[in-house]
Amino acid sequence: MRFIKFLCFVVIILFGGNISAQQVPGNKPSGLFSFGMRSTISTFGHNDWANTGLGAGGALRLQFSKYINSEWFFDFLHSDVQKRAGRDDYHIGWSVMFYPLAGNDDFSKLMKPFILAGHCFDYTRVSDNANPQNMAERWSGAIQAGIGTHFNLTPRFDVSVLGQYMIHLGSDVDAHLHGNSVHIEAHKGGALEGHLLFTVGVYYKLFDCW
Repeated sequence: MRFIKFLCFVVIILFGGNISAQQVPGNKPSGLFSFGMRSTISTFGHNDWANTGLGAGGALRLQFSKYINSEWFFDFLHSDVQKRAGRDDYHIGWSVMFYPLAGNDDFSKLMKPFILAGHCFDYTRVSDNANPQNMAERWSGAIQAGIGTHFNLTPRFDVSVLGQYMIHLGSDVDAHLHGNSVHIEAHKGGALEGHLLFTVGVYYKLFDCW
């Protein structure tokens, strides 16, 4: 809720009363550079679906053509583990977006559906809520794919929603309860770990790079 209020505050400050008169710089899609802030929900906590993660982050976009855009992002997610520990995930990566309906200019003025695929690096830290020194961490790589759309409120400003599935490849980090104590460990070897992510963000086209 605080993040939503913050986004609304930024929108008011940036756009004020002139939002309806904005024009896209350069009058062409290629070369557009955008900045955005976003909030993400992960429907996978750790080893069960009950512990959802919630986080926020930012992203930059650089569009190469009418049909192809790129996004470079950083996200932070937090979730509970066994109600006695916390898990923090830091994602930094990139995605390529393809707009299959970009040829319909009238439709694209209102909304632009896209297909997304990309890669990211992930740092994960699981720690005991009562004793932060009791912790384990890992680095992993991940690939992601999904679908979404931009809702173009003005030529420069859009609200984007996205659903994607992310698969991590790396050692597993886990927390177990043993009586009143929390045992946290990083398992050896590689493991696949997947989760669904739902993201909503606000983006603003800053300038034309070429």
